Amino acid sequence: MKALVYDPHADSSNKLRLDELNKPVLESNNAIIKLSGVGVCGSDLVKINQNLVKPGVVLGHEMVGIIEAISPEMSSKYGFQAGDRIVSSHHVPCLKCAYCLKKQESLCQEFKSSNFNPGAFCEYLELSENHLAHTVQKIPPHLSDETASFTEPIACCIKAIERTAIQSSATIPAKILVIGLGSIGLIMGQLIKHYYPLSELTGLDLNPDRLQLAQKLGFDHHKQDLGQEEFDYIFLCAGADLAVETALKNSRNGATICVFSSILHKNLGFGNNSIYYKELTVLGSYSPNLGNLRASLKLLNDGVIKVFDLITHRATLENLGYCLKQMHLERGIKAFLSFQDGKLI
Repeated sequence: MKALVYDPHADSSNKLRLDELNKPVLESNNAIIKLSGVGVCGSDLVKINQNLVKPGVVLGHEMVGIIEAISPEMSSKYGFQAGDRIVSSHHVPCLKCAYCLKKQESLCQEFKSSNFNPGAFCEYLELSENHLAHTVQKIPPHLSDETASFTEPIACCIKAIERTAIQSSATIPAKILVIGLGSIGLIMGQLIKHYYPLSELTGLDLNPDRLQLAQKLGFDHHKQDLGQEEFDYIFLCAGADLAVETALKNSRNGATICVFSSILHKNLGFGNNSIYYKELTVLGSYSPNLGNLRASLKLLNDGVIKVFDLITHRATLENLGYCLKQMHLERGIKAFLSFQDGKLI
Protein backbone atom coordinates (compact mmCIF):
# COMPACT_ATOMS: atom_id res chain seq x y z
CA MET A 1 0.00 0.00 0.00
CA LYS A 2 1.03 3.61 -0.48
CA ALA A 3 2.13 5.54 2.59
CA LEU A 4 3.94 8.77 3.40
CA VAL A 5 6.91 8.14 5.67
CA TYR A 6 8.98 10.70 7.51
CA ASP A 7 12.35 11.18 5.80
CA PRO A 8 14.53 14.05 7.10
CA HIS A 9 16.50 14.00 3.82
CA ALA A 10 13.45 14.43 1.56
CA ASP A 11 13.59 18.22 1.62
CA SER A 12 11.87 18.64 -1.75
CA SER A 13 8.73 17.01 -0.36
CA ASN A 14 8.86 18.61 3.10
CA LYS A 15 10.45 15.52 4.72
CA LEU A 16 7.60 13.25 3.59
CA ARG A 17 8.49 10.43 1.18
CA LEU A 18 5.94 8.30 -0.67
CA ASP A 19 6.73 4.64 -0.07
CA GLU A 20 5.23 1.16 -0.43
CA LEU A 21 4.49 -0.57 2.87
CA ASN A 22 2.88 -3.90 3.68
CA LYS A 23 -0.84 -3.63 4.19
CA PRO A 24 -1.92 -4.57 7.74
CA VAL A 25 -3.25 -8.12 8.10
CA LEU A 26 -6.65 -9.02 9.54
CA GLU A 27 -6.46 -11.04 12.75
CA SER A 28 -8.98 -12.24 15.30
CA ASN A 29 -8.71 -9.12 17.48
CA ASN A 30 -8.42 -6.18 15.06
CA ALA A 31 -10.01 -4.41 12.10
CA ILE A 32 -8.54 -3.14 8.84
CA ILE A 33 -9.55 0.40 7.88
CA LYS A 34 -9.51 1.87 4.39
CA LEU A 35 -8.73 5.57 4.85
CA SER A 36 -11.17 8.11 3.43
CA GLY A 37 -9.49 11.26 4.70
CA VAL A 38 -7.05 12.63 7.25
CA GLY A 39 -6.74 16.07 8.78
CA VAL A 40 -3.20 17.37 9.28
CA CYS A 41 -2.72 18.31 12.92
CA GLY A 42 -0.44 21.07 14.11
CA SER A 43 1.43 18.41 16.10
CA ASP A 44 2.22 16.62 12.81
CA LEU A 45 3.78 19.83 11.51
CA VAL A 46 5.80 20.30 14.70
CA LYS A 47 7.14 16.74 14.49
CA ILE A 48 8.12 17.24 10.85
CA ASN A 49 9.64 20.69 11.23
CA GLN A 50 11.55 19.90 14.43
CA ASN A 51 12.61 16.35 13.44
CA LEU A 52 10.92 14.82 16.47
CA VAL A 53 10.18 11.37 14.99
CA LYS A 54 12.34 8.58 13.65
CA PRO A 55 12.83 8.09 9.88
CA GLY A 56 10.21 5.76 8.43
CA VAL A 57 7.43 6.77 10.83
CA VAL A 58 3.99 7.32 9.30
CA LEU A 59 2.31 10.34 10.89
CA GLY A 60 -1.35 11.36 10.84
CA HIS A 61 -4.13 10.69 13.34
CA GLU A 62 -7.21 12.84 12.53
CA MET A 63 -8.63 10.01 10.46
CA VAL A 64 -11.90 8.99 8.90
CA GLY A 65 -12.30 5.71 7.11
CA ILE A 66 -14.35 2.66 6.20
CA ILE A 67 -14.03 -0.72 7.89
CA GLU A 68 -12.75 -2.96 5.10
CA ALA A 69 -12.45 -6.10 7.20
CA ILE A 70 -13.22 -7.12 10.77
CA SER A 71 -13.14 -10.50 12.45
CA PRO A 72 -16.48 -12.13 13.35
CA GLU A 73 -15.43 -12.02 17.02
CA MET A 74 -14.85 -8.27 17.02
CA SER A 75 -17.94 -7.58 14.94
CA SER A 76 -20.15 -9.49 17.33
CA LYS A 77 -18.51 -8.03 20.43
CA TYR A 78 -18.51 -4.35 19.45
CA GLY A 79 -21.25 -4.02 16.82
CA PHE A 80 -19.09 -2.89 13.89
CA GLN A 81 -19.31 -4.34 10.40
CA ALA A 82 -17.40 -4.13 7.14
CA GLY A 83 -18.59 -1.03 5.30
CA ASP A 84 -19.17 1.10 8.40
CA ARG A 85 -17.86 4.68 8.14
CA ILE A 86 -15.91 5.37 11.29
CA VAL A 87 -13.73 7.87 13.07
CA SER A 88 -11.24 6.95 15.78
CA SER A 89 -8.77 8.62 18.07
CA HIS A 90 -5.25 7.17 18.01
CA HIS A 91 -4.51 6.86 21.76
CA VAL A 92 -6.38 4.50 24.10
CA PRO A 93 -6.22 4.72 27.93
CA CYS A 94 -6.12 1.64 30.15
CA LEU A 95 -9.03 2.89 32.33
CA LYS A 96 -7.45 1.16 35.33
CA CYS A 97 -4.46 3.24 36.46
CA ALA A 98 -4.49 6.08 38.98
CA TYR A 99 -4.59 8.69 36.21
CA CYS A 100 -7.55 7.09 34.44
CA LEU A 101 -9.46 6.71 37.70
CA LYS A 102 -9.00 10.45 38.29
CA LYS A 103 -10.31 11.27 34.77
CA GLN A 104 -6.79 12.16 33.60
CA GLU A 105 -6.76 9.60 30.81
CA SER A 106 -4.29 11.49 28.62
CA LEU A 107 -1.62 11.04 31.34
CA CYS A 108 -2.03 7.25 31.33
CA GLN A 109 1.10 5.41 30.19
CA GLU A 110 -0.92 3.11 27.94
CA PHE A 111 -2.59 6.17 26.40
CA LYS A 112 0.79 7.71 25.58
CA SER A 113 2.23 4.50 24.11
CA SER A 114 -0.76 3.37 22.02
CA ASN A 115 -1.37 4.39 18.40
CA PHE A 116 -2.66 3.31 15.02
CA ASN A 117 -0.68 0.80 12.98
CA PRO A 118 0.67 2.61 11.05
CA GLY A 119 -0.23 6.31 11.21
CA ALA A 120 -3.00 7.64 8.99
CA PHE A 121 -0.96 9.15 6.12
CA CYS A 122 -1.50 5.92 4.19
CA GLU A 123 -4.15 3.90 2.37
CA TYR A 124 -4.90 1.35 5.11
CA LEU A 125 -4.34 1.03 8.85
CA GLU A 126 -5.08 -1.44 11.63
CA LEU A 127 -7.22 -0.71 14.66
CA SER A 128 -6.66 -2.83 17.76
CA GLU A 129 -9.38 -4.31 19.92
CA ASN A 130 -8.80 -1.52 22.45
CA HIS A 131 -9.56 1.03 19.73
CA LEU A 132 -12.70 -0.85 18.74
CA ALA A 133 -13.78 -1.03 22.37
CA HIS A 134 -13.19 2.59 23.30
CA THR A 135 -12.36 5.12 20.55
CA VAL A 136 -14.14 4.02 17.34
CA GLN A 137 -17.42 5.79 16.53
CA LYS A 138 -19.74 5.40 13.57
CA ILE A 139 -20.04 8.58 11.51
CA PRO A 140 -23.61 9.88 11.04
CA PRO A 141 -24.57 9.53 7.34
CA HIS A 142 -24.95 13.25 6.66
CA LEU A 143 -21.50 14.23 8.01
CA SER A 144 -18.77 14.66 5.40
CA ASP A 145 -15.35 13.09 5.82
CA GLU A 146 -13.85 16.56 6.25
CA THR A 147 -16.24 17.46 9.06
CA ALA A 148 -15.88 14.12 10.84
CA SER A 149 -12.08 14.41 10.79
CA PHE A 150 -12.35 17.20 13.37
CA THR A 151 -13.70 14.83 16.04
CA GLU A 152 -10.37 14.39 17.85
CA PRO A 153 -9.17 18.02 17.74
CA ILE A 154 -12.54 19.29 18.97
CA ALA A 155 -12.42 16.73 21.77
CA CYS A 156 -9.00 18.09 22.77
CA CYS A 157 -10.50 21.58 23.02
CA ILE A 158 -13.46 20.34 25.07
CA LYS A 159 -11.02 18.83 27.55
CA ALA A 160 -9.07 22.12 27.78
CA ILE A 161 -12.23 24.09 28.50
CA GLU A 162 -13.32 21.59 31.15
CA ARG A 163 -9.94 21.87 32.88
CA THR A 164 -10.06 25.66 32.82
CA ALA A 165 -13.34 25.71 34.80
CA ILE A 166 -14.63 29.04 33.48
CA GLN A 167 -16.97 31.02 35.73
CA SER A 168 -19.27 33.32 33.77
CA SER A 169 -22.74 34.71 34.41
CA ALA A 170 -25.02 37.56 33.42
CA THR A 171 -23.92 39.56 36.45
CA ILE A 172 -20.20 38.80 36.12
CA PRO A 173 -19.42 37.82 32.51
CA ALA A 174 -15.96 36.33 32.11
CA LYS A 175 -13.52 38.09 29.80
CA ILE A 176 -11.87 35.35 27.76
CA LEU A 177 -8.95 35.63 25.35
CA VAL A 178 -7.90 33.10 22.71
CA ILE A 179 -4.34 33.74 21.50
CA GLY A 180 -3.76 32.30 18.03
CA LEU A 181 -6.61 31.80 15.56
CA GLY A 182 -5.49 28.71 13.72
CA SER A 183 -7.92 25.83 13.53
CA ILE A 184 -7.58 25.05 17.25
CA GLY A 185 -8.08 28.67 18.33
CA LEU A 186 -11.15 29.05 16.11
CA ILE A 187 -12.60 25.79 17.42
CA MET A 188 -11.85 26.81 21.01
CA GLY A 189 -13.69 30.09 20.54
CA GLN A 190 -16.79 28.39 19.14
CA LEU A 191 -16.86 25.97 22.04
CA ILE A 192 -16.46 28.77 24.59
CA LYS A 193 -19.41 30.67 23.14
CA HIS A 194 -21.46 27.46 23.06
CA TYR A 195 -20.78 26.53 26.69
CA TYR A 196 -20.53 30.10 28.04
CA PRO A 197 -22.69 32.34 25.83
CA LEU A 198 -22.63 35.17 28.38
CA SER A 199 -18.84 35.45 28.30
CA GLU A 200 -17.02 38.19 26.40
CA LEU A 201 -14.73 36.47 23.91
CA THR A 202 -11.74 38.06 22.17
CA GLY A 203 -9.54 36.44 19.54
CA LEU A 204 -5.97 37.63 18.95
CA ASP A 205 -4.03 37.00 15.74
CA LEU A 206 -1.82 38.94 13.32
CA ASN A 207 -3.57 37.54 10.23
CA PRO A 208 -6.51 39.72 9.04
CA ASP A 209 -8.16 36.78 7.25
CA ARG A 210 -8.24 34.79 10.46
CA LEU A 211 -9.67 37.73 12.36
CA GLN A 212 -12.44 38.01 9.78
CA LEU A 213 -13.20 34.31 10.15
CA ALA A 214 -13.30 34.69 13.94
CA GLN A 215 -15.99 37.34 13.54
CA LYS A 216 -17.98 34.98 11.30
CA LEU A 217 -17.68 32.18 13.87
CA GLY A 218 -19.05 34.19 16.79
CA PHE A 219 -16.14 35.89 18.54
CA ASP A 220 -17.24 39.15 20.19
CA HIS A 221 -13.95 40.88 19.40
CA HIS A 222 -11.05 40.08 17.07
CA LYS A 223 -7.83 42.03 17.40
CA GLN A 224 -4.21 42.26 16.27
CA ASP A 225 -3.15 44.14 19.40
CA LEU A 226 -4.56 44.20 22.92
CA GLY A 227 -2.81 47.18 24.44
CA GLN A 228 -3.23 46.98 28.21
CA GLU A 229 -6.54 45.09 28.17
CA GLU A 230 -6.77 42.33 30.77
CA PHE A 231 -8.63 39.01 30.82
CA ASP A 232 -9.93 36.45 33.32
CA TYR A 233 -9.18 33.39 31.20
CA ILE A 234 -6.56 33.03 28.47
CA PHE A 235 -6.21 30.10 26.08
CA LEU A 236 -2.74 29.85 24.59
CA CYS A 237 -3.34 28.33 21.14
CA ALA A 238 -0.25 29.69 19.36
CA GLY A 239 3.14 28.02 19.40
CA ALA A 240 5.10 31.28 19.57
CA ASP A 241 7.33 32.64 22.32
CA LEU A 242 5.54 35.99 22.14
CA ALA A 243 2.29 34.27 23.07
CA VAL A 244 3.65 33.46 26.53
CA GLU A 245 4.64 37.07 27.09
CA THR A 246 1.23 38.26 25.87
CA ALA A 247 -0.61 35.88 28.18
CA LEU A 248 1.27 37.18 31.22
CA LYS A 249 0.99 40.83 30.24
CA ASN A 250 -2.75 40.69 29.58
CA SER A 251 -3.85 38.50 32.49
CA ARG A 252 -5.85 40.03 35.30
CA ASN A 253 -5.04 39.36 38.93
CA GLY A 254 -6.32 35.87 39.68
CA ALA A 255 -6.57 34.91 36.00
CA THR A 256 -6.31 31.37 34.61
CA ILE A 257 -4.01 30.62 31.66
CA CYS A 258 -4.60 27.38 29.75
CA VAL A 259 -1.51 26.27 27.83
CA PHE A 260 -2.72 24.45 24.72
CA SER A 261 0.35 24.56 22.50
CA SER A 262 4.04 23.78 22.57
CA ILE A 263 6.73 26.34 21.76
CA LEU A 264 10.14 25.94 20.17
CA HIS A 265 12.22 27.18 23.11
CA LYS A 266 11.73 24.54 25.80
CA ASN A 267 13.32 26.64 28.55
CA LEU A 268 10.93 29.56 28.09
CA GLY A 269 8.24 29.55 30.74
CA PHE A 270 5.91 31.68 32.81
CA GLY A 271 7.74 33.99 35.19
CA ASN A 272 7.55 32.94 38.81
CA ASN A 273 6.91 36.46 40.11
CA SER A 274 4.03 37.08 37.71
CA ILE A 275 2.36 33.90 38.90
CA TYR A 276 3.09 34.75 42.52
CA TYR A 277 2.03 38.40 42.71
CA LYS A 278 -0.97 38.05 40.39
CA GLU A 279 -1.98 34.70 41.95
CA LEU A 280 -2.34 33.20 38.49
CA THR A 281 -3.41 29.67 37.70
CA VAL A 282 -1.37 28.18 34.84
CA LEU A 283 -2.48 24.77 33.61
CA GLY A 284 -1.87 22.56 30.60
CA SER A 285 -4.16 20.42 28.48
CA TYR A 286 -3.14 18.47 25.42
CA SER A 287 -5.37 15.48 24.68
CA PRO A 288 -8.93 14.30 25.37
CA ASN A 289 -10.71 11.83 27.58
CA LEU A 290 -12.96 9.25 25.95
CA GLY A 291 -16.08 11.16 26.97
CA ASN A 292 -14.77 14.23 25.16
CA LEU A 293 -14.59 12.24 21.90
CA ARG A 294 -18.25 11.27 22.14
CA ALA A 295 -19.28 14.82 23.01
CA SER A 296 -17.27 16.14 20.05
CA LEU A 297 -18.94 13.96 17.43
CA LYS A 298 -22.36 14.89 18.85
CA LEU A 299 -21.56 18.62 18.54
CA LEU A 300 -20.52 18.07 14.92
CA ASN A 301 -23.64 16.01 14.25
CA ASP A 302 -25.82 18.75 15.75
CA GLY A 303 -24.12 21.45 13.67
CA VAL A 304 -22.95 23.37 16.74
CA ILE A 305 -19.31 23.66 15.65
CA LYS A 306 -18.55 24.92 12.13
CA VAL A 307 -15.35 23.52 10.65
CA PHE A 308 -15.58 23.50 6.86
CA ASP A 309 -14.06 26.98 6.43
CA LEU A 310 -11.09 25.94 8.55
CA ILE A 311 -9.73 23.69 5.78
CA THR A 312 -7.78 25.99 3.48
CA HIS A 313 -5.64 23.40 1.65
CA ARG A 314 -6.49 19.96 0.25
CA ALA A 315 -3.93 17.38 -0.76
CA THR A 316 -3.19 13.84 -1.96
CA LEU A 317 -0.56 11.41 -0.74
CA GLU A 318 1.56 12.37 -3.73
CA ASN A 319 1.55 16.10 -3.03
CA LEU A 320 0.95 16.49 0.73
CA GLY A 321 4.52 17.66 1.41
CA TYR A 322 4.27 20.35 -1.28
CA CYS A 323 0.80 21.31 -0.03
CA LEU A 324 2.11 21.84 3.51
CA LYS A 325 4.86 24.11 2.19
CA GLN A 326 2.27 26.14 0.29
CA MET A 327 0.03 26.33 3.32
CA HIS A 328 2.91 27.76 5.34
CA LEU A 329 3.73 30.34 2.65
CA GLU A 330 0.08 31.31 2.21
CA ARG A 331 -0.57 31.32 5.98
CA GLY A 332 -3.37 28.82 5.61
CA ILE A 333 -5.25 27.30 8.52
CA LYS A 334 -5.50 23.56 7.97
CA ALA A 335 -4.72 20.91 5.36
CA PHE A 336 -6.81 17.82 4.62
CA LEU A 337 -5.60 14.68 2.85
CA SER A 338 -8.39 13.27 0.68
CA PHE A 339 -9.19 9.80 -0.68
CA GLN A 340 -12.22 8.70 -2.67
CA ASP A 341 -13.24 5.13 -3.56
CA GLY A 342 -9.71 3.99 -2.87
CA LYS A 343 -8.27 6.47 -5.34
CA LEU A 344 -6.44 9.65 -4.52
CA ILE A 345 -8.16 12.87 -5.56
